[in-house]
Amino acid sequence: MNIILGTADAERLTDKYTVLELDTITIKSSTPIIAYCVIETIPLEDFPKVEIYKKLHTDLMDHYRNKRWEYCEDSIKVLKGFWNGELDTFYESILERVQNLKENAPDESWTGIIAK
Repeated sequence: MNIILGTADAERLTDKYTVLELDTITIKSSTPIIAYCVIETIPLEDFPKVEIYKKLHTDLMDHYRNKRWEYCEDSIKVLKGFWNGELDTFYESILERVQNLKENAPDESWTGIIAK
C-alpha cells in the first residue's frame, strides 16, 4: 500500500489501482488535503467483494465526518482484515478516535480534519 496526497493524483490512479480516501489533513493551517491509499495487490478470491468493500470504506469515512459513531464501529468490524490487512492500523486508529469522540463529544465546528 502507498499513501498519496491530493485528489488529482488519486484520480490519475483509479483506472489501474484501488484508491481509497483516508483522512483530510491540514499542514500548518494550509488548505485541507485529502490523503489516499493505493492498494496495489488484491487476492484473486477477494475480487468479487472489492466494490462492496470500497463502498463500505467510503461510507465509513462519510459517517465519520458526520459523527455517526455506531456505523463507524460496525463497519470497521467488517473492514478489518480486508485489503490484505493493509488498512488495519488505519481502521484501528479511526476506531480509537471514534471511541474518544463518543466519550468527549466534539462541538458543532468539528469536521474531522486533522491538523498536522
